[in-house]
This record gives sequence, C-alpha cells and structure tokens, in this order.
Amino acid sequence: MKTGMSLIIRLVVSIGLCALLGGWLSPPRATARFSKEDEEKERMVSVRKALPAADRFERVGSGGFRYDVGYQGDSRVGAVFQVDGNGYGGPMLLVVGIDQEGKVVEVLLVAHNETPALWSKQTDQDFRAQFRGKTGPFILKKDEPSGNLDAVTSATISCRGIAGAVNEALRIFKKEWGRK
Repeated sequence: MKTGMSLIIRLVVSIGLCALLGGWLSPPRATARFSKEDEEKERMVSVRKALPAADRFERVGSGGFRYDVGYQGDSRVGAVFQVDGNGYGGPMLLVVGIDQEGKVVEVLLVAHNETPALWSKQTDQDFRAQFRGKTGPFILKKDEPSGNLDAVTSATISCRGIAGAVNEALRIFKKEWGRK
C-alpha cells in the first residue's frame, strides 16, 4: 500500500513539474492588443487583396454597417465587405471583394477556428476559387443538386458558412448598388 501511495505522489509531483516547466519554457504569450492603427493597417491589407483593381478606397457607412468602395482614379470599380460566417469551429470573418458588375473578385477567410488538418492553405484556395467571377447566389451541390459549389470533404459546415457570408456580401452589394 505504501509503495502504491509513493508512486501516486511521484506521479503527481512529476506532472506538476512538467506543467510548471512547460509554462516557463514556452514562448511568452502576447497579451497586448493591437492598436487601432495596427488593426486598420491589417484591414486595409485585406481590402487591397480583395479588390486589387482599386488604387484607393473610401470607407462608407449605410444602414448600420460599413464597407469600402474601391476606385481607380475617379471611376468606381467595386466594393469590399467584411462579413461574418459560422463554421464548424465557430465564428469566421471574411472579406469579400465585388466588382461593379456584381461579380465576386476575391473571398478571403481572415479569421477562423476551423480544424487546420481539414482547412489547409491549398484547400482554402481551391474552395475560394469557385466564387471568383460569379454573381451567386452560392449553394453547395451537397445541399442542392443544382448548386454551384463543391464542398471540401469533411468541412461541409465551414463551406456552408463561407457560402452564406459571401451571399450576404452580395445581398448588401446589390442593395447598395441597386442591382438585381
């Protein structure tokens, strides 16, 4: 009995030491939040990627939301919307660029908690490529035979969330631009 208790005590002490040393040896966690200036710079990087034809952007607000209108010189070339989606891992943040004709230019998944093994960089690029140059609405073929998107295997919920967010961006665009 004494040997069993000794073994349990050694095990508890070992686990405690590992946890303690692991905390000391791990890299420090960033506790400071991004400044507003840093957040704005990051946002603008995504905005430029989403609508590369624009050489300048104007932030506008309407109906409780804000978006960026892109211009090339004095000509309006489209808009960029920041929209939310719901994936398997929870909330997702997307940036969607749409040109003057209402076609998707780019879809960027800027924040998510999806399973990395399922949602690799290549998987992300392949799935997002299905939106480019199209006007929607976007529906997964898995959900409807006449759908226009192939879902990523084992990531159907994430794909639905992205498609829903892009459809929302298109809805707002059409409302703002008066296109049907």
